[in-house]
This record gives sequence, structure tokens and C-alpha cells, in this order.
Amino acid sequence: MNGVACIVLPTYNEAENVTALLPLIFRQAPRIPTHELHVIVVDDNSPDGTGDRVRSLMAEFSNLHLLTGEKRGLGEAYKRGLAFAVNELRADLVLEMDADFQHDPTLLPLFVMLTNSGFSLVIGSRFIAGGATPNFGWYRKLISTTGTWLVRLFGGLPALRDCTSGYRCIKSDVLRKCDLTGLATRGYSFQSSLLCELVRHGARVIEVPIVFQERKSGISKLSFRDQTEFVSNLLKLRRRRRASDC
Repeated sequence: MNGVACIVLPTYNEAENVTALLPLIFRQAPRIPTHELHVIVVDDNSPDGTGDRVRSLMAEFSNLHLLTGEKRGLGEAYKRGLAFAVNELRADLVLEMDADFQHDPTLLPLFVMLTNSGFSLVIGSRFIAGGATPNFGWYRKLISTTGTWLVRLFGGLPALRDCTSGYRCIKSDVLRKCDLTGLATRGYSFQSSLLCELVRHGARVIEVPIVFQERKSGISKLSFRDQTEFVSNLLKLRRRRRASDC
């Protein structure tokens, strides 16, 4: 019997993008023969009708699921989606992915293949050889690369090159060991906190180069508040690291 691979796709005002992206994701299913592919869209009651677009596609794709709720940040959306994937769908693999076409869905089979080869965490990395951020200005790239360096320093991580990437594949047996309740609830602070938890619980990590494209439509959700939360979250990472070393 095949396992279950479940993509958690947080959305807010992504109606146009999900309409085009979801069929492309499910088109990869035949290329993943070891797992049954599911997608959970976690929509924060988008006023642009994202949820309605997803509901209309659920008639076509039986493995498409929709969770709705109030807008409480990317981290909270991911927590709900990850819990549903692990507890309700009994997923063996959980994948994180953005809904704005900045993550190439044709890489999904490669991510799954690598977990089948013994890795428990696959990261789509923008900053290793072969990766690229063609639409990043110097300031955006500086923020991302400095952020990775700080996460490694405060979180005690190995020499990873992209600690804030939102394109990942995670084995559920490692994810179940992690306590997500106290993790940051907004943007890439959640991603860095989750990464530290996964590594702390023994995840075997590999980075895969990705080209981080410009979003197809809509606007970026990265805000100044996300950046300030990231800085304050560094102290939490250090406290968790020290607690685990005791």
C-alpha cells in the first residue's frame, strides 16, 4: 500500500494563483508512485474568494482539502494544516509550499524521492549552488542570507544555507516528535523555528537548489512586523537550544 504525501498550502487572497496552481500540483501525482498525493489549502477567510475557488476544484480533485479560519498568521495556518495532515490524513510525508508560483511544483517528485532515499527533511534552497533568486534586490537578499546566519548561530544548526525557505518535505515520524505549540506564529519566523525543532529531534537534512521566481499575481505578505518578530524569535531559539542541552 502506498503512503500518503500531503502538501500544506497556506493562502490569503490567492484566488487567481490557486486556480492555476492546484491542477499543476496534481499533475505531478503520476510521477510520485510511492505515495498518494493530497493537498490541504489552509485559507484565512480570504476576502477575494480563494476558498470558493478551492471548493469548486474539490469536485475535480478528490484529494483536495480546505481548512478555513480567521487570519492569525502564517505559523498558525501551518500548525492547523500540519495537524490535519498528520492526525486526520495519516500522512507519511508533509510538504510545505507557497501558493504564489514561487515554488516550482515539478520539483515535488524529487523531494519525495529523496525522503525515500533516507532523508527526513528536504529543503528547497535558494542559496546553494544551482539555486537562484533572480528577482531579489540586494536588500532582500541581504535580509535572507543574514537571517539564515542568525538562525544557525542562535539555533545551533549545522551549516545549512537556507533556514527560512518555505519549500520543504518532512517525514511525519520526525514531525510528530516536535512541539509546535510555542513556535512563532507569523512569517519566516515559524519556518526557522520549525527547522530548529526538526533538527533537534534528529532530522537528516538535505538541501536541493531551487530558483525562487517572482510571484504570478497578488502582493508579497512579507512585512516589517514579520521582520521584527524574526529578531525577537532569535532569543526563543537560543532558550530552546539551551533547554534541550540540559
